[in-house]
Amino acid sequence: MQHSTFVSSRDHRVFFLLLFLGGVGVAGLAVDPAEAALMNYTLDGGNSTISGSVGGTNFTNESWTMTATADSSLVQNGTFSGLGGAIPTYFLPTTVALWIGGTSSPVATVTMSNYTSGSNSFVWGVFSSDTSATYGQGRHASGFSPADLSTTPYWTASTGAGVNNYFGGTPGIYNDLSASGIWTGVSFIWSTDKNYMTSGGTLVLTDVNGDGSNGTWTIANASAVPGGGVAVLLAAGAVRRRRR
Repeated sequence: MQHSTFVSSRDHRVFFLLLFLGGVGVAGLAVDPAEAALMNYTLDGGNSTISGSVGGTNFTNESWTMTATADSSLVQNGTFSGLGGAIPTYFLPTTVALWIGGTSSPVATVTMSNYTSGSNSFVWGVFSSDTSATYGQGRHASGFSPADLSTTPYWTASTGAGVNNYFGGTPGIYNDLSASGIWTGVSFIWSTDKNYMTSGGTLVLTDVNGDGSNGTWTIANASAVPGGGVAVLLAAGAVRRRRR
């Protein structure tokens, strides 16, 4: 299985490693009863920047954003396990896009590829987790991650990116992914020891900088498409690069 750490700063790598590398969650793949709605999910990395390469395109200290458009009626309700207890989680499998350098004029835009590791088949999607049992009452995280929802009795998760309110931020980050809202907190992204396959080739991160203290997690009606074209990008699995 491929593993990495969630990163908001170098000091937080072990912290986020314990959250998702602990393994897995309680069975129960029931579809959430929330009203069907096509929603946009947007994660802004805030102060953090990334350096590395993807498909022959190099980038240095660039901002990052992740996006997805999905039907919130397909959200599944389960539990990941972490140090100290179970972590109730909502998960919505969908295509996830990574925008390197911002959505208005990105250096590169790729979709994250589903993958198999050992006996696990990981699919990318949107997650929202209540980590109170592990890190204290009212501590939550939401964002994008690959997971294997077929494993029993627990879901198997790998690491991704998101926003948490562990160190301050707006409440309500943990929800069933069906209601519009904007939440702020500390953003985190996988570490430099993890490579991912994407629609544009292998994504290699060589450095992650900044504390991501003003990370933003947004859920909005899909009529408002982030970056002016996310829906088209996701449908085509396209790769966009900024001309320099």
